[in-house]
Amino acid sequence: MNDIKLLVLDMDGTSYFKMGEIVPDNINPIKKAQDQGVGVMFVTGRPVLAKQNNLEGHGLVRNHAIIAGCNGACIYDLQTQKVLASNPIDTEAAKFVYELASQPEFEGTQIWGYIDDLQTVVVKHRNDKMYFGEAEFFDGTIHQYDEVADNFNFKFFKLLALGAKPGFIQALREQTNLEIASGDEIVAEINAPGINKRFALDWFSEYLNIPVDNMMAVGDGMNDYSMIKHAGIGVAMSNSVSAVKEIADVYVDVHGHDGAVKHIIEKYILK
Repeated sequence: MNDIKLLVLDMDGTSYFKMGEIVPDNINPIKKAQDQGVGVMFVTGRPVLAKQNNLEGHGLVRNHAIIAGCNGACIYDLQTQKVLASNPIDTEAAKFVYELASQPEFEGTQIWGYIDDLQTVVVKHRNDKMYFGEAEFFDGTIHQYDEVADNFNFKFFKLLALGAKPGFIQALREQTNLEIASGDEIVAEINAPGINKRFALDWFSEYLNIPVDNMMAVGDGMNDYSMIKHAGIGVAMSNSVSAVKEIADVYVDVHGHDGAVKHIIEKYILK
């Protein structure tokens, strides 16, 4: 097995409970890996400032203080509180997504968009119950699209489509070159062209001077597919989607919520 110098972890469903806090059993093994000189990075669809991340509170901001949020679109230094890499969806492409969701055949498709200022979100149908979970990650200002459409000049780290009507995701694929990760064509994570978790691994490689072959990546969802396939060692768990299991180098029959990351670190990293 490759010499692992960097462990890259997805959050939701992998090292963290879905839409929640870190799985407690993972904390000490992560610290032990760091103590042995193995870097640990988190690459997540979440925004970098989501309060549930709480890496500082868990004592995990140690050798490296960097988190890649919004699937790699925003790479952020937690110690300096600065964005190190910013790759947002441009204004024209973002407006197209909102307008497409407003078309009669796709009416009811919800869009939640994280603006690149880290403080603002634009949503379609602000009070829709579909947003309740995502709203837990965000404490800033929320604008309704119809209120800002006439003066729409924003760039977005990520757009999230929720409850997409039949054909909406396919229309996005056919009419844009945006990066789209979806396992069911109902929920989709949308990023700028070429921005995904594979991009984050390549950025880490250059920034830290660690070959991708010496990285282990662990994830469960379709937005993890690119990094699981790209890493020197890609790891899937029992709750990973089938497509991720099919391309992973290693499979562990443990659910993320049951401490799969702990199991992986103890078996493959700790010496």
